[in-house]
Amino acid sequence: MSQYTNQKTRPTFSVVVATIAVLSVAVPAAAEDIASITMEEVAAPASAACDGGKTYQIAYSHSVSEAAIVRQVRRFADERAAELGCVEVLHDNTQANNLESQLNAVNSWITLGVDAIVVTPIDPTALAPLQSQAQEAGIKWLTYLGEMDGSDGFVGFNHSQSGQLVANAAVAWVEENNVENPEALVTTLTGLPLLSPRWTEVERIFEENGITIVATQDSADEASGLQIAETVISQYPGLDIMIGLNDNSAVGMARAAKVGGLNEDELFIAGQDGDVGGLQAVNEGGAYRGSAAILINTLGANIVNQALNAINGNGPTSAYTPTVWASKDDQEQLDALISNYDE
Repeated sequence: MSQYTNQKTRPTFSVVVATIAVLSVAVPAAAEDIASITMEEVAAPASAACDGGKTYQIAYSHSVSEAAIVRQVRRFADERAAELGCVEVLHDNTQANNLESQLNAVNSWITLGVDAIVVTPIDPTALAPLQSQAQEAGIKWLTYLGEMDGSDGFVGFNHSQSGQLVANAAVAWVEENNVENPEALVTTLTGLPLLSPRWTEVERIFEENGITIVATQDSADEASGLQIAETVISQYPGLDIMIGLNDNSAVGMARAAKVGGLNEDELFIAGQDGDVGGLQAVNEGGAYRGSAAILINTLGANIVNQALNAINGNGPTSAYTPTVWASKDDQEQLDALISNYDE
C-alpha cells in the first residue's frame, strides 16, 4: 500500500463536487424503498398538475449556483416548467456555500408565499426554523440530495449506483484484456461521508475481483487529481486503473497519464457525475473509458415533478434520478449526455 493512502489534500471543490456536497444532510432513511421508483411514476402525476387550471411557484436554492452543472440542472427545471405551462421556477443567487445568502432567499420565498421550496441545505440546523415556518404556512419543503427531518421529499441520486457502475466497468475491462495482478488508484473525499459509496463500493468490488488498490487519496478537482496521479505513477509505473471520485479528478489523472507516457491501450480511467469535461474525454477515446453519468436533464425536471407531487399530495416526492454508464460502447447515449450541456 502506498504511503499516500489516506493522506488528505485540501481539495479545491470542483463545480461537480460542489454540486453534490450536502455537508451534514442525512442519507434518506428509506433509501431501499425508493430505489425501485421509476421516473415515469414521478413524472406522470406532475404532468397532470395543470389540468385544473391552477398555477404554481416552485423555488429552488442550490448552495453553489455558479457551478456549470448546477446551471444546467436549473435550465432543465425551467424547461420542465415551461413544458407544463402552469409552473414558474424561482432561483436564488447563493454562491460558494454562502449561508446568509441562502437564508435570505428562503425567507423571501416564504414571505412571497410560494407553493414549494427545494433547497440544498448548507446548514440544516440554521434552516430548520425556516422549514417550520414554511410548512406552517402550507409551503412544501423538499431537499436536494438528502433529507432533513420532517421534509416533504428529496430530489437526488444514488452514490452506491455510481460507485458500482465504475467498478464493474473496470472489472470487465480487466477480464477482457487479461490483465494480471491489476493495480488501481482511487480518489476519495473523506470529509463528505455522504459521498462514501462512490469509493467504498469500488473498494468492495475490487477486493472481490482481485484488483489491488495501491493508493487512495482525497481529490475533488483536476489539479489535485493530476498531482496525486503523477506521484503514484512514479511509484507504480505499471498502474492499470484510475478511478476518480468525480470527472474533475479523473480528468486530472488522465492528464498525468499522458504526461507520464503511459500506454493508453493498457490503462483504464473513469470518473463519476457525467461532467462535460469527463464526457468529452470519454468521447475522445483512449484511456478515459467512461463516466457514471447523472441524467441531469431528468434531475432538473424532477425538481419540478417532485415538488408538484408534494403540493398536490399525488405521486412520489422522494426519488433517485438514475445514473448511467457513459462510454464509447453507446455512442448515441454519450452524444445525448454531452448535448445536455448545450446552451
